Amino acid sequence: MKWNGIKLAGGAKSVPLLTAAALALGISGVFSPSAGAATADDVRVALVINSSKYKKIEPVVTLTSSGGFQISVGSGDKAPLPWKSEAAGTIRVSLDGYSALMLETADFAAAKALYTKLAALPEDSFVLARTKLGKPSFQVFYGSVATQAAAEAAAAAALKDAGVAALLKSAQPQFTGPLHLAAGTYASEAAAQAQAAVYTGAGVDADAVLVQDAAGKAAFQVWVGGEATAAALETVKQAALKAVPNIPLQAVGAAAAPYLIQRADVSGASSAAAAVPHYVASAGAQKTLVTAGTQTITVKERENRSYRGGMEISSYQGRLALVNELPMDQYLYSVVGSELNSEWPLEALKAQAVAARTFALKQANKYEIAQVTDTTLDQAYYGTAKEFAAGRQAVDATTHEVLKDKSGLISPVFSSNAGGKTADPSEVWGNPAAYLQSVASPDEGAEKGKAVWYRVRLTSGVEGYVHSMYLKDSGTKDSKGAPIYTSTEQDVNVRSAPYVDNAGNPAIAQLALKEKVVVLGQAKESNAYSWIRGPYTPEDIKRMLAAGGVTVNGTVTSLQVTKRGPSGRATELAVNGTPVKVAYPDAFRSLLGGLPSTLFEIEQPGSYTGGTGTTTSSAVTLATSAGHVTSAAASADLYVLSAGQQAPTAQKAASLAALTAAGVSQLSLSGNTTAPPAASTGAGLTFTFRGNGFGHGLGMSQWGAKGFAEQGYDYKKILQTYYTGVNITKE
Repeated sequence: MKWNGIKLAGGAKSVPLLTAAALALGISGVFSPSAGAATADDVRVALVINSSKYKKIEPVVTLTSSGGFQISVGSGDKAPLPWKSEAAGTIRVSLDGYSALMLETADFAAAKALYTKLAALPEDSFVLARTKLGKPSFQVFYGSVATQAAAEAAAAAALKDAGVAALLKSAQPQFTGPLHLAAGTYASEAAAQAQAAVYTGAGVDADAVLVQDAAGKAAFQVWVGGEATAAALETVKQAALKAVPNIPLQAVGAAAAPYLIQRADVSGASSAAAAVPHYVASAGAQKTLVTAGTQTITVKERENRSYRGGMEISSYQGRLALVNELPMDQYLYSVVGSELNSEWPLEALKAQAVAARTFALKQANKYEIAQVTDTTLDQAYYGTAKEFAAGRQAVDATTHEVLKDKSGLISPVFSSNAGGKTADPSEVWGNPAAYLQSVASPDEGAEKGKAVWYRVRLTSGVEGYVHSMYLKDSGTKDSKGAPIYTSTEQDVNVRSAPYVDNAGNPAIAQLALKEKVVVLGQAKESNAYSWIRGPYTPEDIKRMLAAGGVTVNGTVTSLQVTKRGPSGRATELAVNGTPVKVAYPDAFRSLLGGLPSTLFEIEQPGSYTGGTGTTTSSAVTLATSAGHVTSAAASADLYVLSAGQQAPTAQKAASLAALTAAGVSQLSLSGNTTAPPAASTGAGLTFTFRGNGFGHGLGMSQWGAKGFAEQGYDYKKILQTYYTGVNITKE
């Protein structure tokens, strides 16, 4: 591993583009890569960082390993030197910043209760254990920030929580900081700890501290205090001199040479005796590297994921930064496993490995102290639990291979599913990229084996979707000829769209056992290839738009796609006839509540508008191309908007042949409407999105790569299909 971060090699400019999974999730912000690209040896992954491009804030990180730890310390460009070993288990690390000491008590239960409340708040909390005046003392801290003002603001916000205020009663927070007094250097850690105990026995906070000697190795000192102001430090000094008058005290500022304060942490402990080591590192230029030999390191604050390589703790933009540095291919073992399925063809896995390697290298120093994050803002990296044998095989088989065009490394963006055709750059960010062109993609495998859901109408008039396994045909039909089914179980959920998501798509009704419903149609369970979202009311749409900074005056009466790009993706959207302005076309996904893709149609009951922005009825859409009309229930009323008409006319579906012959280009069918729809009033209006694909659709489609591999393509042909004019070379 390279202590100085990322070694840079010359590279060519590339067009600005949105990172692979930022686009997949609709995250805004355009990435402008630097002129350099990192070498293929190692990669640095930001797990916790305070960056303008990505924020994951944690005041303390919790590391666990079955192999024990080696803790090394360096500063600036200096290589780290081993300072301390820890046995297998858990350690915690924080920066020596400003914190709010919310409570100091001898009651462990009281400290734990307050910690639990504070841990649910934004800044998080930790509890240190001491022995003061011969008795246990538990100190509950909130936050670890760069300034006292920030600590005071955090404490004030925490006190607004009723639960926190109730536990503190009348107690007021005190503020601690990185100002200390050094009370001599000692020959061993044990001697330093013994002297620290003399101070704490007199009621003065003191700790054994590892500091840097002239050779850069660890020496042992005792520090007292940990104050936010010079006045508070002077008070501590007088108390310390009174306790031990024969030892001179020297002020240690926040900008001191590298150091590690050793404390005992009981934040997550079940008892006061179950403390773990808590190291407090300088918030200056210090870098603290934690390694575990050949064992992995688990990071509690990253969903307890386990990672290969080492963990570097430093200060970045005033907050703790945790960077996982490891060999590139070991990183890719997890990326391939996090992005794809172990059952997928090897050639698809190889294609992902090459694309992911190129993507990571192209980021250069995107986050200054790291190339990528572990999130889908860049590419998924979820630790060793996601690794599988075939993924490792794919990485090893393609080691050092990258994608280049005549300008150098490309930025090989990819998405989950292109919906049958990849996007053109103009449909995503609006800028061209020679190596990214819209191509056909065999993505339909994503819906293979997906369950059928029935679209039903309840006797109450509610319409929604029910999984087919919970309904059976009664053998009867309603007056319109639609089949009637009955529920096979009690409390069967009816949902707005055909997929299960209790948060995003909650049940809108429940069926009793043997309750009858009218089946209006059916659809595959929403998946990465084909999906349904909605229906949304005009109020829902207005709320979504407002959240994205788009104001609509009055009621939303129409929502239309008014322009599409080469692949059919929406590039312009109009509300009430007025185009909605966005920074780039792919932003429509996040603006409309997180749609899976921009390759969609908008259905709205009773609509009859035509052209590129046509919306359709919630029952059946009948569109013609070269004079053909799809079939429909003959009993339904049909509303037709012909050329030159200002309003639709009603006709029976039995006259479809005549309509086709007349060249009608767009029909809307509704089985219940008995009068022409009044869409312009907004009464009863809803909007349903039916689409294909998952993600921005640029570059390689992961499901498409699987489809191509199943057709016999090798990984090079897959990559060269999705990325035009590229070569696969060794970096």
